[in-house]
Amino acid sequence: MVNQPANSPVVTSNTQPDERASVVKTDALPKETTPETVIRTDLLDKARVFLNSPQARHEDYAAKRRFLVEKGLKDDEIDGLLREMPPQAPLVPPRTYPQPPPSNLPALLLGVARVFSWIAGSSAVLLMIYFRFLYPRIAQTYQARHALRTHQKDLLDRLTALLEELKSTRAETAVVLPRPALASEAHYRECQTLDDVLKVSGENQDVPDVTLLRCAITELFDEKKPATSEAIFFVLEGKIPWLRGGGDEGGARHLWQTLTSTPLFHEEATEETSIWTYTSPLPPPIPPLMQSLYALRAALPAGTAHEPSRFQYTLNALTDLTGYIAMRTYDTFQLGPETGTTPGVEEEVKREIRGLKGLVLNRRAFMPNVPRPQTYTPAPPFNPASVNPS
Repeated sequence: MVNQPANSPVVTSNTQPDERASVVKTDALPKETTPETVIRTDLLDKARVFLNSPQARHEDYAAKRRFLVEKGLKDDEIDGLLREMPPQAPLVPPRTYPQPPPSNLPALLLGVARVFSWIAGSSAVLLMIYFRFLYPRIAQTYQARHALRTHQKDLLDRLTALLEELKSTRAETAVVLPRPALASEAHYRECQTLDDVLKVSGENQDVPDVTLLRCAITELFDEKKPATSEAIFFVLEGKIPWLRGGGDEGGARHLWQTLTSTPLFHEEATEETSIWTYTSPLPPPIPPLMQSLYALRAALPAGTAHEPSRFQYTLNALTDLTGYIAMRTYDTFQLGPETGTTPGVEEEVKREIRGLKGLVLNRRAFMPNVPRPQTYTPAPPFNPASVNPS
């Protein structure tokens, strides 16, 4: 509310405009009408129209008063005009909303662009370092390894070709080479000296040359003499009858060929002479079936010998007595032979069969129970040397 003068008439909002105008006119205008009064009246009307205009309605009183003073109105006239104005409702300030914060999108895009620029720059630097320093060394290493692998492959191909050529050449030349006879000492394997060989062979001259040479070398080693070629043939000519006196030149030549061509005899050359040694051949491999049988025999528990008890003889006597009684019992129920005839061979055989049957049945009844082990003992590892020591 605007403070109005105390001596101004009270004007309410219910008063009509004509009444308010009449009140103002009666208060403002003098009782005598003059030309000056008419001018003042027109000026007041214009001021009233001005104050009621929408442009000046919402202006403050100070601005209105200053404008009216500039137009030539007096203070009491201005106060009267202001009192004539209807009371103004308090101004409602316009609704104000807080300004939204500035968008972070530009800063975010700028940060993303900066990160990508850093990544791109770092990648470019790393790629430059890699292709400038690391890649040439890696390429050189790869090329060197590739060349080395190619060279090794070429060498292996050449070696394979040479081996194939050697194999084919050996196969072609091995056909014309003489093959050494296999040494067979089935009957003379246990002989260690020439005397043992003569005992086993007797007058036969089919003793293998390998056996004669082996026994001669063994005798020389037992006598601690060097087994030279002369000593071997000297021992053979001294003990073998068909070689004495150089009678069998073909046999001596065959012995020399066997000594020099058989791989069981080795010549060790020394400064003075050469010494011959004999190497025993390896035993043939045991067949898988025999290995399985040996393993099974080793896995089975060994039979334990039961000591005869003090009642064993009594048991045997009772068994014999029971068999004899059973035999006589079967003889009792048989029909006797006809009068004047002797029992034949068939009757005796039948009687013996019945007696044996009764004896077997009674022995089975009195046979003691042999306990059997319930646990399985694993077989020891197979050793062919223990089965076939030779």
